[in-house]
Amino acid sequence: MKHDSIKIPANESEILLYCYIGEAIWKIQVVEQALSSSITLKTNPTATKEQADRVLSKFQSYTLGKAVNIASNKKLYDSSLQGELYAFLEQRNWLVHSAMAENCHDKNWENNKEELFSKIKSISNKAEDIQRLIEHDMLDFCSAEGKDMPKLRELLKLQEQGIRISRRWV
Repeated sequence: MKHDSIKIPANESEILLYCYIGEAIWKIQVVEQALSSSITLKTNPTATKEQADRVLSKFQSYTLGKAVNIASNKKLYDSSLQGELYAFLEQRNWLVHSAMAENCHDKNWENNKEELFSKIKSISNKAEDIQRLIEHDMLDFCSAEGKDMPKLRELLKLQEQGIRISRRWV
């Protein structure tokens, strides 16, 4: 049975909401990738690239929660970073599992939308912070293993100054 329906275009607030959510989800996935890479590196420091790639493919299928718990169980990070990961996981879970339910039928949507936008944008910002913490932790780990990477440290410093780095530089 075919239902004819009228498509109502999104208004400016809805478009902004979708953009903020998309940005946050994208950055959360970048954190998941960084975490998977870090767990692979720290649990297999002497692996060949081929071995590490096989392990990484397994870790990449894990949810953020599973990866954070693995990191905790294996004590891969100091307590400060591990705490940041758990706090971030709570924010991610709110965005993915609760944000819509809390706000979809809110009669005060127009009055509360800026607060919602701000909360979602803070998750994007936190994702960037967490990504940087993981990156620095991986570089510190590599240095401790005798593999210092001054070029990567310099690239991270440039990124932290707001300079965009193209993939061809790496």
